[in-house]
Amino acid sequence: MDIQLATRDYAQCISNGAITEPTGGTWVAAAAIYLGATEPLNGSWIAALCNQLGVTQPLYGSYVIALADHYGISQPVNGSWWFAIADEACNGGILPVANFTSDVITIQQGGTVQFTDTSTVGAGGPAITQWSWVFQNGTPLTSTAQNPQVQYNTVGNFDVSLTVTNADGSNTKTVLQYMTVTVVPVDADFSADNVAPTEGDTVNFTDLSTGTPTQWSWTLTGATPNTSSLQNPAVVYNTAGTYSVSLTASKTGSTDTETKTNYITVAAPAAPATITTFSQQFLGYGGTQTGNAIETFRQGELGYIK
Repeated sequence: MDIQLATRDYAQCISNGAITEPTGGTWVAAAAIYLGATEPLNGSWIAALCNQLGVTQPLYGSYVIALADHYGISQPVNGSWWFAIADEACNGGILPVANFTSDVITIQQGGTVQFTDTSTVGAGGPAITQWSWVFQNGTPLTSTAQNPQVQYNTVGNFDVSLTVTNADGSNTKTVLQYMTVTVVPVDADFSADNVAPTEGDTVNFTDLSTGTPTQWSWTLTGATPNTSSLQNPAVVYNTAGTYSVSLTASKTGSTDTETKTNYITVAAPAAPATITTFSQQFLGYGGTQTGNAIETFRQGELGYIK
């Protein structure tokens, strides 16, 4: 069978006999137009035909070999790729062409992706009846739904694969490192249970950071201790003054620092009150009797008025 007869048989087979003559002298053009192409692609009807079937790149520099690969053909028959293609189209049926999209291809860790099947079947081919997805590091890892939702909880770049099946066979599309999952960033923050302590008081700090940090580094100027790697440290301030506090919260792939300037104000203890007047009644003596003068009177002593 020469190439012209092979391309004729291919055109007639994919159209279930609807194509009865070439277009512009070529059966390939007739097949491409039958599948929806309106003009050659880059001057090539075989490129246009492949494009309509979802084959967008030549294989080994040849769209004919790419078309053969689309039908699962790995070797020419009787030395002819077109003979093999026509034979597969007529005797092996019309395979589906697997394809898919998603609402996003880059998400933060823990995010969910909606996948959509966009697979096609050539004209006259049987409808797709089965879908088999494989999601590297996804949850779930596999799915048989046509349009599944998948959650990604691990940071990295991951492959996605879809195999679609109809009555004539199966076709698979795999995209390496299709999904990019990024870390949820850390946002450092904290609070204190007392921002105006007195000398000697203990202050308890609470980590309020988001993004699930796993490490903490505190700088607590004026406190004892003045550094800490605890998540929620307790420190003592022994010296009056105003002090800043800084927290660096981090995890693999993300670090953030929160500094609160002049956040803690430590006061000195209040001085004891000086007695300047007496309010309680006291005994006094008249005449010349001796006793303590009022000028030196102390609580609990007897005195007299001069």
